[in-house]
Parts: sequence; C-alpha cells; structure tokens
Amino acid sequence: MNKAFSLKEATLTLEHKAHPDGLYIEDILATFGNRSLAACVLFFSLPFIQPIPLLGLSTPVGFILMTFGFLIMFKKPFWLPKKILRKHLPAKIVISCCKFLIKVLNKTEKLIKPRLPTWTSRRFTQILNGSLIVIFAFFLSLPLPIPFSNVIPGWFLLTNAIGELEEDGLVMWISYGIALLGFCFFIGLGVGLQEVLKMTFERF
Repeated sequence: MNKAFSLKEATLTLEHKAHPDGLYIEDILATFGNRSLAACVLFFSLPFIQPIPLLGLSTPVGFILMTFGFLIMFKKPFWLPKKILRKHLPAKIVISCCKFLIKVLNKTEKLIKPRLPTWTSRRFTQILNGSLIVIFAFFLSLPLPIPFSNVIPGWFLLTNAIGELEEDGLVMWISYGIALLGFCFFIGLGVGLQEVLKMTFERF
C-alpha cells in the first residue's frame, strides 16, 4: 500500500474483493503491499474488539500475531506458511470486519494523519512495536474465560497497526497508553490468581 493508497481506500478495496465468495489471506497481503504485516495485525485483531473471550479463536490467532511481531521486531520480510496463506476467509467475516473498520475510520479519518515522523521512522520504534505486539499477542493467546482478556490486547493491536499504516506517531502513543493499561490489567489478574491459589492451598 503506497502513501496515496490510504487505509480506508485499502479497506474498501478489500471489502469489494470479498464479494461474493470471500478471499484468501494472501489476498489481504496483495491489497496492502509493503505494509502487509501491519495490515494483517490490524485485520487479525478486529474479531477481538469486544469483551467476550473467543477461546477457540484467540489461541491460534495469537500465535500468528506473535509471528508478525517477531518479523516486525527483527525487520524481516513477511512470511507465513503456504497453508495459512491459502486459508479461505468467508465473505461474511471479511465484509463485517471491513464495515466495522470503515465505520471507525469515518469517525476518525480527520484525526488520523501522518505526524511525528521522527518517531515513526526510528528503528527503535519498530523494535518497540514488534516487542509489544509479541507480548499482547501472547496475552491474546491465553485461554482465559475472563471478560476483557481479549479486548485489551485487541485494542492495542488495532491502534498500533493503524498508527503504523497511517504513519501516525500520535496514534502509536495512544496504543502505548492502552498497552500500559493492559500490563496493569494482566499483572492484577496474575496477582489475583496467585491469591486465589494461595487461599485454596491453605485450606488443605
């Protein structure tokens, strides 16, 4: 996706391609070109932007997103096994994801724009973003039947990917704020679980 080809335009193109038979993951890559990694992080995170955990889906998708994070961190070209690239996505899922994203972009497109280029162009930023994607993809992969255990990683992944795709350093910093809240949430979850286990063992 070149600079003139905005995220909204790419999403509309993807929605059009999905009619009527759906598409393959490799079709998403072809649509977004050299920004395929960030685009895939964005689209794979969309199903998790709601508070109910998707236990059957979050674990495999989490591991795929971790792969993307490592590729971003180490500045490696996009790679996925051919079997995954040829994975067919039903039209209903693709179109609903595209419509949701377009709705978000319609409300935010005047606010999202290229800015803070000294931040977005740094190698450190790429390493930081990749590292956080790995961490929050791991959180996403945990089979936790707890509300918001999916939604917090999902919103971080979504906003960080939008910041990357639109070269918007401010949106990236918003994603870091979500990441901070996420760390607090999962640390609190861990402490609470530890206390529950401690109380349970003390009874025996």
